[in-house]
Amino acid sequence: MSNPVLEKTINVYASPEKIWRVFTDPMVTRQMGGEYVTDWQVGGAFGWKGKDGNMYTSGKILEIEPQKLLKHDLVDIEDQSALLSTITYDFKPIQTGTSISIREEINHEMDEEDLSDTSDGWEFALQAIKDIAEKL
Repeated sequence: MSNPVLEKTINVYASPEKIWRVFTDPMVTRQMGGEYVTDWQVGGAFGWKGKDGNMYTSGKILEIEPQKLLKHDLVDIEDQSALLSTITYDFKPIQTGTSISIREEINHEMDEEDLSDTSDGWEFALQAIKDIAEKL
């Protein structure tokens, strides 16, 4: 499948402030197995460092509105010129908490199995965000 787009949404019984902490507070983020390495500024580097100290993703922040929007790209960790995808997190207050929507625009071909695995990964990640934020 050429340049697929994945979209997922989950409702979280927590405020946008608490959910934002799951992303930005390393002590909280580490509950997901690592932390984001970034200065949280547009144009700044953005990557995921696992608990083992290895960097697993690399990119930069394209747009940011604290507690509302985070958009970043991902590049090949070995070839920084190869754009893999662009990911947007959108946080919307709802009556019972916050709705988090993600949109990943994939910049390469994927077969159905890889796309399914990526989709499952997003389900797992969003559930982890929900579980952590609801306990804060």
